[in-house]
Amino acid sequence: MAKKATPKSLSDHEGSLLSLVYRFQPITAYKVAKYYQSSPVASFNKSMGQVYPMIARFAKEGLIESKRIEGDARGTELWSITRKGEGALKTWVQTFRSAQLVASDSLSTKVMAFGLLQPQERIDWVIEAKAELEKKRAELDAFNAQTDLPFQAFAYDNAASTLKARMDWLDRVHLELVTNKDKY
Repeated sequence: MAKKATPKSLSDHEGSLLSLVYRFQPITAYKVAKYYQSSPVASFNKSMGQVYPMIARFAKEGLIESKRIEGDARGTELWSITRKGEGALKTWVQTFRSAQLVASDSLSTKVMAFGLLQPQERIDWVIEAKAELEKKRAELDAFNAQTDLPFQAFAYDNAASTLKARMDWLDRVHLELVTNKDKY
């Protein structure tokens, strides 16, 4: 049964990072940051400047713990999730927030400002947006082919289905713009 969000629960940024530590543990902060940077999904924590402070905060809160790599002169630490971290992560997984249920979509937000574009510019925008989504699908497929994690197939299916839905939507927008040029 899903739990209601509480003020002390993890944010989506925090849940995403803690989930990554859980799946790859033990893992270095550097590898966490590199994983985010290589992901084709517009996700959280893309910069190292976001990852390291969050890991330090998680350590201070007892959600993760580290072990130094023996013989590493830089003092590199391998991070693992604690029982407390597992509890927080489980609560995050079981919590649904209203804002999580309909994904934010910058393309649909941009369409709301189509009044600034001439009719042909709108059509060109749709064609270019669809081409960019096709590129993103290829990137997603390549990333999926090199990633072998438990439940990865579910995440891939969601991302691929979302891309397909957006491309289908752009096809409908394109048809409407072309068919009803006088209206738009």
